Amino acid sequence: MACCHCRESRETARRTTWPRRIDRVDNCASRRKRWNVNRQLRKRKGKIIGRGIQWCHFTWNAVAGCKHGCQWQMPDGSIAECYVDPIAAFFKKSYPEGFERHYWRPKILQQPLSLRKAAFIFMDSMSDLMGAWVPEVQVRKVLEICRQAHWHKFQLLTKNPGRLPKFDFPANVWVGVSSPPDFMMSHPLSRNQQEKMLAKSLSVLAGIPVPVRWMSVEPLSWDVSKIVADNQPLSWAVIGAATNGRNVYQPDPEHVANLLEVFDKQGVPVFFKGNLWGNPAADPWREFFPGHEPSPFMACTLGPHAVPIGS
Repeated sequence: MACCHCRESRETARRTTWPRRIDRVDNCASRRKRWNVNRQLRKRKGKIIGRGIQWCHFTWNAVAGCKHGCQWQMPDGSIAECYVDPIAAFFKKSYPEGFERHYWRPKILQQPLSLRKAAFIFMDSMSDLMGAWVPEVQVRKVLEICRQAHWHKFQLLTKNPGRLPKFDFPANVWVGVSSPPDFMMSHPLSRNQQEKMLAKSLSVLAGIPVPVRWMSVEPLSWDVSKIVADNQPLSWAVIGAATNGRNVYQPDPEHVANLLEVFDKQGVPVFFKGNLWGNPAADPWREFFPGHEPSPFMACTLGPHAVPIGS
């Protein structure tokens, strides 16, 4: 996932561990756990001031840390780190060796089973489950929980699609790939390398037998429309702008328009990240899930306060 707005990052940080508020309910001397929902709308004195990760209810990172070292070059020449880096630096107890390490958290593995109400659960807000460094046994344990918690929809997003064919994904796992960054593992990527990586990612993804295959294009820093058009249609796509701290760098409206034209021809529902607000090509506003289901957090029905402050 690409770099996000700092306030959105802090919201993500608050969700890196599952909510732990427990309410006791007297019912034949039994107890029931009630998880405190991470609401998409953040309010202050009744006023909407922003949102978290806009296409999920919860994040869940039984596997945490990432060694990809992704960076993006902004239009002003500055280099943006992945949004997780300042979060990991702030939560040193959770990431004592920094973010570019592997962490296994079996204590939170069972948590989705305790949430009885169906939810969208993002599995890779602070990780890449398909990372080459993640032991296969841990991946399979995570996917087994997804299989058991069949009433939820789990959203997986990776920059290492070559590992996807090795696993059998439950039908309730949405398998996705990210557009390539500008730097990976401390090495710059040429445009030709980015194009080849994206084409390979989409080709591998097309062969994964799951109901929902999706792509995150955040930031949309170059025209990916031709490569997307040359591959099988996706089930869903997320498009966002580039951000570096409080600064938001809108993608070229022509690039947005070209990609939307491809998605519309292919019948792919699109979800605009809040940081795309104000881009001329992002009108009318779109927040749709697979099957063209309107998002329950639809910004266009809430107004501009439904997106992160400063976007």
